[in-house]
Amino acid sequence: MRSAGLVVAFLALVFLVSLSAAREDPDIFLPSQGIGEEVGGEKPWACCDSCLCTKSIPPQCRCTDQLIGGCDPNCKTCICTKSYPPKCRCYDIINDYCGERCNPEQ
Repeated sequence: MRSAGLVVAFLALVFLVSLSAAREDPDIFLPSQGIGEEVGGEKPWACCDSCLCTKSIPPQCRCTDQLIGGCDPNCKTCICTKSYPPKCRCYDIINDYCGERCNPEQ
């Protein structure tokens, strides 16, 4: 019986270690990572067609539009592909909705 308990304890330990070693999702940022600390103020984009928000109050949103050549100058965290021309996304998170659409729906 004691060996069965040791096996269960060992498997539980392996499971917890595998959870902590899991790859982080690059699209999810915690407030402790210093991303999205800007509250209110100017939005880091002029307009946004694809807004991704949490259901929290206030909502935490980011624009997932892909821009060719670079991000808006107000964007603090711009990540671009290494292709030519580069395709870029602003990874700034704001505590508000994204604002006006770039291409209004017909």
